[in-house]
Amino acid sequence: MRFAFVCIDDGDQGESRKLFLIDHLKYIEKVMSKVVLAGPCPSSDPGDDRQFQGSIMIYEASTENEARKLFEDDPYVRNGIWKEVSCLPFDPVAGQLIGGKTWLLEGDSIVRINQV
Repeated sequence: MRFAFVCIDDGDQGESRKLFLIDHLKYIEKVMSKVVLAGPCPSSDPGDDRQFQGSIMIYEASTENEARKLFEDDPYVRNGIWKEVSCLPFDPVAGQLIGGKTWLLEGDSIVRINQV
């Protein structure tokens, strides 16, 4: 099962992100087999001086507790980069990163194919 962590930075964390970036990336490399998707969310507001406003991390895990353990061991978490975090089960069904869609429409029926 997959679990998505949507993380909102605690103000401007640019300096902290830089300070802990190497440790964060080493950690991601260590658990790469469990990482489905990970990346920062750049600030899109021209009046916002922050480089990033948050991050999204998606882990493959047997349980939510296992996913939370993976997430909480990240140096960014341990050093308070994010002020708000939501964890939700995640089931990718469409998009470029998964190569299209995971269903076929047959009349009024939906047939699930290519489960990711």
